Amino acid sequence: MQNLKKRIYKQHGFTLVELMVVVAIFFFIVAAVLEAYTTQHRASVIQAQVSDAQQNVRVAMDFLSKEIRMAGFGKPTGSVNGFSDAISPVINNDATNGNNVLNGTDQITIVTGYRQISTLSSAATQGATSVNLNGNGDTFDTGTKKYVCIDATSQNDNYVVSGAASSSLTLSPALTRDYKQGAAVFLVKAITYSVNDARVLTRNENTGGGAQTIATNIEDLQCAYQLADGTWSNAPAIPGDIRAVRINVLARTRLEDHNPGQSGTIGRRPDIEDHDVNNVTDGFRRRLLTSVVEVRNLGL
Repeated sequence: MQNLKKRIYKQHGFTLVELMVVVAIFFFIVAAVLEAYTTQHRASVIQAQVSDAQQNVRVAMDFLSKEIRMAGFGKPTGSVNGFSDAISPVINNDATNGNNVLNGTDQITIVTGYRQISTLSSAATQGATSVNLNGNGDTFDTGTKKYVCIDATSQNDNYVVSGAASSSLTLSPALTRDYKQGAAVFLVKAITYSVNDARVLTRNENTGGGAQTIATNIEDLQCAYQLADGTWSNAPAIPGDIRAVRINVLARTRLEDHNPGQSGTIGRRPDIEDHDVNNVTDGFRRRLLTSVVEVRNLGL
């Protein structure tokens, strides 16, 4: 019994100082772990936002370059829904006029009919005023979707729809030549690209359906135009002289970083073409994509 008491007496606990040291060490470890986690999490959020910005700018450029390249394809001699040129630039919009176009950005309208709607289900002869289709004829109407091009060999292949059904179209003027069975039928559209006040790149076919979203968080759209004489202009006086377009699309992250006004490329918005932004700095990360697109159907 005496030995047991001695043994119990010699079992000392932790002192208060020892306990405080252990707790302090524990909190240092936890703080280090939390700091590493926070840093890693923030880096991962930033990377995800940058990836989204890169994806947005690529999607925007894909749509723009594809349709600008085909501007003028199937275009009639007259206007399409109010647009008479294959490419109609609008330079440095002013948002104060209430047009829901982001201040300083460019607009561009392309008249093209390269999207095939149907084919002729039977041959059509010169002088006829109607054609038979393999469906989708009701895509056309007698209002904003009345511009049709058949076979797209020349401007003489353009007609106006005066009657539309799923499998047939009534056209004017009368057919200027014979068309073979299977000839392609195109709807000619005037497509407007612009960036609205919410920094969304939109595509409007000017047929009454309104503007559709193409890409979000787009901060700027700027275009420059190569003319028939080889010179470049941001504001061509004669749109018919356009032969190529330099497209610039600027996207930014959805949210700012926690350190606005950082030096270097982070947080600094670039001047693009003739759009001077006066060295604006903030916490957004940006991605700029530039591409030169030759217009295939102009100057032929």
